[in-house]
This record gives sequence, C-alpha cells and structure tokens, in this order.
Amino acid sequence: MNKKIEQALEAIAQKNLMMDTLKTRNTPEDFEEVAVWQVKRALEQAYQLGLQQGQKQ
Repeated sequence: MNKKIEQALEAIAQKNLMMDTLKTRNTPEDFEEVAVWQVKRALEQAYQLGLQQGQKQ
C-alpha cells in the first residue's frame, strides 16, 4: 500500500470512526468502540477510494 492510500484511509478513520491514528501502539488505545453506522460509512468511503484507484491504473 502506498503512502497516499495510507493517508486517505487514516483520514477516513479520523472522520468517520473518530480514531486518532491507524498505527498499532500495543496499548489499550488500539481498541475503539464505534457504532455500526460509523463502520458502514467508513467502509463505503474506503470502497469508493478503491474504485477510484482502480480506474487510475
């Protein structure tokens, strides 16, 4: 995965899942409680990102 995609996924997580980072910290902060509608929205945006990246290739 390239840096641009990693940054886009992190932005999706920050916006929709209220997560500071997607980096593993090996602490209890690695576990978040989120609502299903937040997960759905984040997955939809990640899917759209994948479609866009596929069309560029």
